Amino acid sequence: MASIILHIDMNSYFASCEQQANPFLRGRPVGVCAYLSDNGCIIASSIEAKEKGVKTGCRVKEARQLCPDIFLIENEPAKYRSITKKIFAILADYTDKLEPYSIDEAFLDLTGWVKSFSQAEKKALEIKKRIRDEVGDWLKASVGLSYTRWLAKFASDIAKKDSILIIKKNNLNKFLKRPLTDAWGINFSLKKRLNTLGIFNLLDLKNYPAANLIQALGKPGYYLWANVNGLPIEKVKKQREPKSVGHSFCLYKKSKDLNYLSSVLLKLCEKTGRRLRLIKKEAYTIRFGLRFKNGGGLHKSKRLKKGLFTTKSIYKIASKIMEGVFFYESVSFLAVSVFRLRPISRQMSLFDDNLKEKKISLAMDKINDQYGQYLVYWGNMHGTDKVARDRIGFRKTVNINQEGEKLLN
Repeated sequence: MASIILHIDMNSYFASCEQQANPFLRGRPVGVCAYLSDNGCIIASSIEAKEKGVKTGCRVKEARQLCPDIFLIENEPAKYRSITKKIFAILADYTDKLEPYSIDEAFLDLTGWVKSFSQAEKKALEIKKRIRDEVGDWLKASVGLSYTRWLAKFASDIAKKDSILIIKKNNLNKFLKRPLTDAWGINFSLKKRLNTLGIFNLLDLKNYPAANLIQALGKPGYYLWANVNGLPIEKVKKQREPKSVGHSFCLYKKSKDLNYLSSVLLKLCEKTGRRLRLIKKEAYTIRFGLRFKNGGGLHKSKRLKKGLFTTKSIYKIASKIMEGVFFYESVSFLAVSVFRLRPISRQMSLFDDNLKEKKISLAMDKINDQYGQYLVYWGNMHGTDKVARDRIGFRKTVNINQEGEKLLN
């Protein structure tokens, strides 16, 4: 039986969530931004705002110039996660292979659950209706249906808003008469390289000799060719295991005061540590990064023999790296992340038993999860309530269990 893959992409998601929560905003231009300052970045705009030219990535100041009557709202990640969990709970009713691709996108492998694309289309309509009825009547989604994972996402990307598009083998060429950059994974830089080969649209790419593409671009060339030719390169995966966790922050107050920078770094380490403990992992590589106000900066990694698990252990190493930096001017950006994740080790060291420290971290997490973030926090974090606040990007997801039935977050 041929595969039947569904990709669902929520339209103008963060802005639609705000319009769902506040009926006064419905039908009006809305921009969701990281920060409300003039240089804050728009991370989502409503359909009405997009019609006025307000796109993701433009600055708050620019958005106000393009659309003077725009309603600007600082993002509320907890709100979006809550809505996403409800949506994913609905999606999990339709397949045992659900892949959360981002906070507003997911793949569903319907193979074996439906017998044809017409049945899959009915399921898609049912899913869209359930989202409106059970989650919010202002939430809309584009759905792509096809026989490979890549084509399903391509279909939802080029579909009209709040619609369903089906790409089959017999109508594939019809949808490939499009610009190269309409395809998932092809940016402007790659487009230029393909143009030099005489490839100017996706149909050209499909008909180009695979061997020549491999010679010019290597293995990625084959993947490009295979995707537009409808060859299944990737299957729908269940919950993806994160390869790293971390946090970063653009400082409002540009500074080279080590005490201030240390308090910000501690909060970043706490946020990183909480995510690490949530997924029950230890990390064996840490990376610290910073940028200076007028350009330049550094990124430094350190491999470890002993796994990091607690906020204190992450901060101890990150701060040591930072203390070795010569601050020739004010810092504008700080970042910390951890890699080489492994399941929590139960082996206790003879010389450095930090079991008590682990228990303290877990107890603090439990209190903060139940009664609100940062109800209990490390003393050096005092006064950082407006620093490195919770935020979420489009490639962030919520966790589901392996069966896809119960949401963990």
